[in-house]
Formats: sequence, C-alpha cells, structure tokens
Amino acid sequence: MKRNVSRATGLALALCLLLAACGGQGASPSNAPPEPPAKITETVPPAEPAPTEETSGEEEAPPPEPEVPAAPARPEDEALAKDIAPALEAVEQPDWQIVSIDLESFGLTTKSDDERFMYIMGHTDTVPLDQLIVFDLWGDALTEGSSEELRSRFLEAPDTVLAYLVLMGDQRVDYWDQPLAADKICNSIATADAAWHGGSEEFAATLASCRERYPSGRIAELLDVMEREHAASMERQQAVIEAYQEHLKAQQ
Repeated sequence: MKRNVSRATGLALALCLLLAACGGQGASPSNAPPEPPAKITETVPPAEPAPTEETSGEEEAPPPEPEVPAAPARPEDEALAKDIAPALEAVEQPDWQIVSIDLESFGLTTKSDDERFMYIMGHTDTVPLDQLIVFDLWGDALTEGSSEELRSRFLEAPDTVLAYLVLMGDQRVDYWDQPLAADKICNSIATADAAWHGGSEEFAATLASCRERYPSGRIAELLDVMEREHAASMERQQAVIEAYQEHLKAQQ
C-alpha cells in the first residue's frame, strides 16, 4: 500500500514537472504534443500558399497599373518625333545647297566677250545674290557697281547676305594672299560704305543690330572682318583727304 502511494506521489510530481515544462497547457502528456504539430501541418501550410497566391496576384496587378498613367507619354514622344522629323530632313536636304564661287559653276568666264558676265555688270541691281557675289569676286576693276550693290543688299537684308556668306564655307580666291571668299565680300561691303558713303550711320546701325543677334560663331567673325576693313578704309579715306588738302596748300 505504501508502495502504491509513493508511486502515485511520484507520478503526480512528474506530471507537475511535465506541465510546467509545457507552459502550463492543460492537456495530457500523451495527447498534447501530437496535437500542435497536427494543427500546424493542417492549417498553416494551406493558409500560407493561399495568401501567397492572392498576394502575388495582387502584387503582379499593380505593375500594369502604374504603367497606365505612363502610357500617355508614349503618344507625346511619337508626336515629338514627328515634329522633329521635318527639321532633320531640312538639315539633311537644305533648300540652300553648298554654294560655289567658281565661274565654271555658273558657266561664266572673265573675258570681255562673255555676254553673261558682262550682263551681270550691267544689271547688278537685279541679278541673284550668288551671281552678284561671284562677279564681285572675279570682276577685278569692274566690281565698283557690284560692291555698291552688295552694300545695299546687306543694309536691306543683312541676315540673308550673312547666311549666304556662311554657306560659302572655307572657299578661297586664288589672288592676293588667297583670302577666304566670304571675307573678301565683307571687305567689298565695308569698303563701299567707307569710300563712297563716308561711313554711313545706316551701315553702323545695321552692323550693331547684327552684333546683338550674332554675338558669336562664324557670323560674328564675318562682322569682325567688316568692322576691321571699314575702320581701315575710313583711315585710308582720311589719309587721302589730308594728302589732298596738303596738296592744295602747297599750290597756294
């Protein structure tokens, strides 16, 4: 009997220790451990895939949603490309081709019996700008009228004249020190104003206006050439006047 009580007391103490180790869960030692694993196996795995599939489906849906607002940008890009296309075509195929200063390109010679060449000299106010320029470059002593007309056209349409001179590029004449043909035309324009108009206010105003529009680049360089030649021509004119005045004094 005492052995049975002792055994019962021992079992009770063992049961208390077991319950304390299990966190005080009210279950028998034989049934408690298997149930939690069974519940985890039956509920957690199905529960995790289900939300995972739903969540993944919801997460995949949003990416297209943010792209929907971005879609309107694509037509804008296409419209922009269409707007740029004509500009690119204009650059690749400009209306103004690269110009030439060669007489042969115009079917001209400098011979006095060349009727077309002599026609330009007699019609400087009506011939196209390219013919006027090529005549001024190669006409030698016959270019007084063409230089005056170039001055007039520069005052009337400076942007057009300057743009044409830029298109002449780095072509050079084969006389003197072989200056750039465009610079030679600038000299003709500046000299005409200084020599025959005494440095007109209209020329100075036109030059100043061009300076504001073209502060840098090739056109600015052409304007520099005009200014230098104009100043030098004015000095030459002043020297001629002073020399003439000294001549008159010597005769008195």
